[in-house]
Amino acid sequence: MKKILPIYLSLIFVLTGCSSLSSLKFWGSDEEEIEKPSELYEIESTTSIEVKWKKKAGDYLSDGRIIPSIEGDVLYHGASDGSITSFSSIDGKEIWSNNLNHSISGSIESGFRNLFYGTLDGQVVSLNQKDGSLNWISKVTSEVLAPPVTDGRIVAVQSADGSITGFNFRTGEQEWIHQVSVPNLSLRGTSIPFISEGFIFTGFSTGNVAMLYPDSGAVRLELPVSVNEGTSELDRITDIDGRGVVANNFLVSATYQGHIMSIDLRSGRQAWKEEVSTTKDLVESRSRIVVIEDTDNVKAFGLSTGAILWEQSGLKLRQLSSPVESRGRVAMGDFEGYLHILDSKDGKFIGRKKISNKPIKELSSSGNDIIALDSSGRLFFLSLR
Repeated sequence: MKKILPIYLSLIFVLTGCSSLSSLKFWGSDEEEIEKPSELYEIESTTSIEVKWKKKAGDYLSDGRIIPSIEGDVLYHGASDGSITSFSSIDGKEIWSNNLNHSISGSIESGFRNLFYGTLDGQVVSLNQKDGSLNWISKVTSEVLAPPVTDGRIVAVQSADGSITGFNFRTGEQEWIHQVSVPNLSLRGTSIPFISEGFIFTGFSTGNVAMLYPDSGAVRLELPVSVNEGTSELDRITDIDGRGVVANNFLVSATYQGHIMSIDLRSGRQAWKEEVSTTKDLVESRSRIVVIEDTDNVKAFGLSTGAILWEQSGLKLRQLSSPVESRGRVAMGDFEGYLHILDSKDGKFIGRKKISNKPIKELSSSGNDIIALDSSGRLFFLSLR
């Protein structure tokens, strides 16, 4: 049976947001200095951050990924307590809400006039985007800890047991399942599948990244980003828990305690590879791949070369959220409720604003707009100028 982690380590991951195990100490001198989060210093701000509106939108629990979604003038949010709400992105007014009393742990995917989310009970749910009415409920083999993904024909859902399942978009009937043998010890979390160039891309707790045909689930390509070579089970954890990137015919993915690797999709071969440890999503901006390491050091790699183009250490140990891209800028939230904006060209700070008294857990973006979710379940709709 797979072990998610011993109890004491599980508690630590909840408290630290999957910080690097190598940085955790259970013994040592009382006089030993513990590294503290970086203090923020004054920056020259060239990007203004305006809070258009904010609103409490259900509860937020630490299980899984709860990421708001925006389409046009409408924002959709599926909260941990089961509430699904549609808001006007212009003024934050509620359009409709629904609650099927689910423990939502993977939300929310919006597309093709429907919404999709997953639950801790292994359910996959489809709702009508217009009014929140139920389309169908299906079942997967384990809890869902990341939002589903769809191309309008197939809804693909990744489960914590290493499987990814394809469902019929309209009926919810299972079309296929791709199963991966998972290690005995793994982090609690899964990669977020995404669709690009007509394929489903995702990563697994084995350290492998895969490219699947949506209609059948058949593997087009699967390669190891990192190989389990540690001397202990803890050292051999190389999960892919963040979302990868496809850009300019390159697939880039990164693992915990391992590497970031780029694959040339035209040849199916490795383009470049560097040491990295992360559990967060990658973003691409201006042909740069931006990664937040477990220490919250931020790096940018050249998309085609893998060269380190810049490094920003001013946010170390600030428990950063996964980053999002906004028209040449990279945004991330921290444990004190600050939103930070970096210029993706050189990694310099170009904007900062304290938007909450709670940690910022997730971000999503659309053009100049940023949606932030804090640990209390409060949504913030922000505009960058």
